[in-house]
Amino acid sequence: MNTNELLNQILPILHSVKEDEEKLQQILNFLLNEIYEEPDDEVIIPEKYRKLVHDVAESIDCGMVCFVNPDTLEIEDIPKSLLDEGLGLDEDDEEENDEDGMVPINHRKWEKCITVEPRESRESFRIMEGFVDHVDDKKLQNQLVNSLNNRHPFANFKYQVEGSPYRKEWFAYKQQKLEELVWDELSWQLEKNSL
Repeated sequence: MNTNELLNQILPILHSVKEDEEKLQQILNFLLNEIYEEPDDEVIIPEKYRKLVHDVAESIDCGMVCFVNPDTLEIEDIPKSLLDEGLGLDEDDEEENDEDGMVPINHRKWEKCITVEPRESRESFRIMEGFVDHVDDKKLQNQLVNSLNNRHPFANFKYQVEGSPYRKEWFAYKQQKLEELVWDELSWQLEKNSL
């Protein structure tokens, strides 16, 4: 019997008891206890890439564009503002800093390179929204929701959360979510580069 045939047998049974709250509760309990499996949302980062992902997440959180060598796992990060403006970058120099204060660009010499950009505002906003659900303090939760729904949501959210007992939890949560986003992007690029 295929899935459609099975579903066609199940649905009439559910429909026949739709007015019986007790039977519906029994069905729900059975489904939750015996059938339904909670989706596994935990992102598992292989040991080989954990430090790389951690470092890239920290860098993009600071507004850096990260260039990753997929062969050596070397990272070069450059402030996005410098890249946008093209200021202070020296493409020929391999030293840490040139006498003129120019920042060297080494990633252009790599055979392969993966670029990870800082998160866009909407992604950062989603991370803040997700954190609100983890706050047990209803008063703070309401304050955070209000800060996200009013003008200057980023500044107001930061002000509210950094003055609260949830400050450390916020930084840990944000780091975890950034690492998940970075790993999602890196794993896709690593797979694409290996083809």
